[in-house]
Amino acid sequence: MTELEKTVTLGRGVVLAILMVIGSGLLGLPGMIADSGTAQEVVFGWLLIILAAMPLIQICAGLGEKFPCSGGLFHYAREAVGEWGGYAVTALVCGSFILGEPAVALIGGEYLQHLFTLPDFGVHLLAFLLITVMTLITVAGVRLVSFFNYAAVAILLFLITALTFYNFNFFSSGFEFSVRALFEGASGLAGFGSGVPDPYNVWRISALLFWAFLGWENMSFGLGELQNPEKNVKRVFWLSFGLTIFIYLMLAVTSIGADAAGVPLSGASGLVELVKFTPPGNLLIWLMAVVIVANVTCWNFASSRLIYASGKEKVLPAYLGKLSKRGQPMASILSMYTVFLLVLLGTYVFKVPVSSLLMLVNQNFLFLYGFVLLSYWKTETGWRRWVYSGLSLLSLSFLVSGFSWRILYSVALTGIGYYVFVRKTARQKGQEEKTAYKAFSDM
Repeated sequence: MTELEKTVTLGRGVVLAILMVIGSGLLGLPGMIADSGTAQEVVFGWLLIILAAMPLIQICAGLGEKFPCSGGLFHYAREAVGEWGGYAVTALVCGSFILGEPAVALIGGEYLQHLFTLPDFGVHLLAFLLITVMTLITVAGVRLVSFFNYAAVAILLFLITALTFYNFNFFSSGFEFSVRALFEGASGLAGFGSGVPDPYNVWRISALLFWAFLGWENMSFGLGELQNPEKNVKRVFWLSFGLTIFIYLMLAVTSIGADAAGVPLSGASGLVELVKFTPPGNLLIWLMAVVIVANVTCWNFASSRLIYASGKEKVLPAYLGKLSKRGQPMASILSMYTVFLLVLLGTYVFKVPVSSLLMLVNQNFLFLYGFVLLSYWKTETGWRRWVYSGLSLLSLSFLVSGFSWRILYSVALTGIGYYVFVRKTARQKGQEEKTAYKAFSDM
């Protein structure tokens, strides 16, 4: 039995889903959104992104139940628009992974830098080490990935408990402020008050927070390894979603309380300011790094399976679709590792901020969700087709409304996928015509 043939239980599936989503989103976003608007706008941003994510989760769960295979989004897109959709999705996901995983590593590097005295390139050096550790864990196989993930979930729960317990005054004041902000904002929108949040800032915060809800669609690449998918797919999605929301809100409320109290939380490693109020602080930073490594390892596990499936389907070079003697997609793992290092080098040379990488990845996934939505529309029937598709369309329309020129990145990736499909189709047609002509000439 190869690594790709081993099944994943319900519990492992939930753990994998949680860690694929939580990590950089939990630890990096509180500081990034602190400078994006007022605390009231942050509260509304969290509320809106949670509501916007729910129909998308339902659609991902529904499609995962229908198509529990390692191709995941690749197969969804083919169902949506035909064969070329698989090529477009491959380009979009690859374009997302090659930016997203280095971005997660850079967030981890920012946290670890607080433990060392390093030169300007210290964050990138630490990110390189995190990417290397991630790759080694992925190469080790499913069992080590699963063990590491379980340990990381326990660490994550300890982190949330410690940060909330030792900063309970911030959590308490943040909870009271959040309830009051929602009430005042709702009253203002209804015309009974003046506490109306700025719609643009709320959108901008929600669009950035979308990063915190990426990961469930990537679970589609590993559903072929899930035990009893007809029963467990929806359970994995909704259990992980509920637990993730709980974890996010615990820390979000604490961060809102700290921000309202004047504690500076800006930057990708903003939560370090909370760590200063939490004994033992330096240990917590190390534990945060472990969670981020687990998060990026889950992404790497999914991306290696996508590259492998795409190579096997001849969408990408065929060598990427081969397994090693141990049943591992080594070609895809090592190829991605090389690309990640080049991206890290590029971000250092050109001084690209992490937030820019996240926004580019976010818009790519909005395009991907568009393919997912079309696939669901074509394969679902009855009231679910209309209700969930309509709500998801509203969510996507809200989130995509202001990406401006950055959307060209997603358009270009989609175009590359379509071009590769057309070129490959023309080449195959030419070969078939040559074969037919040769057979006719030999008669």
